[in-house]
Amino acid sequence: MSADANVSEGGLRLLSILEALCGYAANGATNSDLAQAVKTSPPNVTRAMAVLITKGWARKSEDTGRFYPTSQYTRQCFRVLDDFERLENRISDTKRSMTGR
Repeated sequence: MSADANVSEGGLRLLSILEALCGYAANGATNSDLAQAVKTSPPNVTRAMAVLITKGWARKSEDTGRFYPTSQYTRQCFRVLDDFERLENRISDTKRSMTGR
């Protein structure tokens, strides 16, 4: 169990698997690839992938059996960029209103 009682070991493992999966976006990852990447067992990967697939953040190819992150998950990074862009626009608007530039 983790040092923080509010953090589950399984939750941390799931996030580690998701992080590892992003490194296989082009060619996909096998269950074994992910298990080796996060130093866990294949059954743990299977359980984590079931959650990620249910959430819509991962998919499993019917042809190859490989796992891939979905666009629903990868779009999250663009949400972060959009938030920074909104902040930059607010700062620019404030600067213009206060300096005339």
